[in-house]
Amino acid sequence: MLTKVKVNWKEDAVSHFMTELIDYAGLFPPAALPLKEAILNYHSYFQEEDSWMLGPFVIPASRLRELEPFRDLFHEQLPLRLSIILSKSDELRTDLDAIQHFTEIYQTAGLIEGIEVPPSYQLNSGIFDKLDQFISGYRIYSEIAGTKEQLDSSLERIQMLNQDSARSVGVKFRMGGITANLFPSTKTAAYIIHECKRLGLSLKFTAGLHHPIRQYRQEVETFMHGFVNVFTASIMTYSLTITEETIEAILLDENPDHFTFSTNALSWRNLTVTSKEINTARNVFALSYGSCSFDEPREDLGELALFQKELVR
Repeated sequence: MLTKVKVNWKEDAVSHFMTELIDYAGLFPPAALPLKEAILNYHSYFQEEDSWMLGPFVIPASRLRELEPFRDLFHEQLPLRLSIILSKSDELRTDLDAIQHFTEIYQTAGLIEGIEVPPSYQLNSGIFDKLDQFISGYRIYSEIAGTKEQLDSSLERIQMLNQDSARSVGVKFRMGGITANLFPSTKTAAYIIHECKRLGLSLKFTAGLHHPIRQYRQEVETFMHGFVNVFTASIMTYSLTITEETIEAILLDENPDHFTFSTNALSWRNLTVTSKEINTARNVFALSYGSCSFDEPREDLGELALFQKELVR
């Protein structure tokens, strides 16, 4: 495994890049694990040296009650951190009941960090008031999908909602799935990254980002986006003045030698961002991504030479 301990990462650029990058979504395809196996995996990951790369456990609101038997695995110093995916808009009352039940059972042993809403959800500021009855300090992400016109409409709706509410809503964008048609083009992905920066919207990704660098994968018969590509493009979009064409070029790059982490910077070709810029962008813009595997991304990452330069003290 690639660990912070083994290579003495402290305030290195790669550390800022990877901190809490991966939200664990083991319940979802292609892994689609039983809840018991997924939650035990998540619990075990927190005992490992790479736990600092791990974000919340992603779970549908409809399955929250299934977490009750695992209450004793967690405690205030090691809480079960959740990002909850809501059901349909007309099932909000049921979802709220499930959230309330979870908070009552887990108390300080559970922490709800994110609320994710599906593309068809009729999101409005009144929902925040209802959620605030049970949780605090959480982020909200609205998944967007569809044609360019539909994406534009969704982005405009989210921006308007943010203008009318003290709580801001971020964007959730799907980068793949179990079939080729679920992977957005690099042009579409570049457009979303560029528009979210222009509109002041935070961004998280989900699905398809199992590997660090873009590559063709036979199991889905298409190119899979690389999470190093996606987050390098997003961080540089936030920190530098780059065009959609440059964003797409970063997303398209299949050569790991073009991505270099030194102690204090990340470079792609002739573009560079500092550790401080990476940290800022990760905290306010390019937040995280959901993955059904925590092992695969970090194992692949550890095999890349771009992360070995200047890391041995």
